[in-house]
Amino acid sequence: MITILSATNRENSFTYKVANIYFSCLNNLNVKSQIFDFRDLPDDFLFSSSYGRKNKKFDLLVNKYLIGIDKYIFICPEYNGSIPGVLKSFIDCCDYKLYKSKKIGLVGISDGHAGNLRGLDHLTSIFHHLNSEIHSSKPKLSRISKGFNKKGELINEKYLQLINDHINSFSSF
Repeated sequence: MITILSATNRENSFTYKVANIYFSCLNNLNVKSQIFDFRDLPDDFLFSSSYGRKNKKFDLLVNKYLIGIDKYIFICPEYNGSIPGVLKSFIDCCDYKLYKSKKIGLVGISDGHAGNLRGLDHLTSIFHHLNSEIHSSKPKLSRISKGFNKKGELINEKYLQLINDHINSFSSF
């Protein structure tokens, strides 16, 4: 089982659209997967789930999407030259042991030209500190809004090929 994390709580995000493409491609390969949409996080999770405090809804989400799962794919948009604050807060509110020895794939998304290169570097450093195994292939999808049509369908064939190559490589990781 692979959990795909749509690592923003922004409504109508390209991050969630890309997460759905990953989900579809994995299903086409008969690889079980699920999407953890950060819009489902409790609004107050940072304050109710940190420093040992418990939030039932947060704990249920962590149990469903992270515990017992060996592989995660983080679809990570660029926010201010790095990762979204909600993603860092989520990582901080989880037990750090949860990430030890997990296999993690990273995908960068931005409307700029670098596809969240810096953010993926920051996220790689965080997960290395947590003793996770980071897959070497990290697709960077730049100018993401131009990759989709008005119906929300991915029309950039290069991106679809990058996603398929990443999935094929990550599946055997």
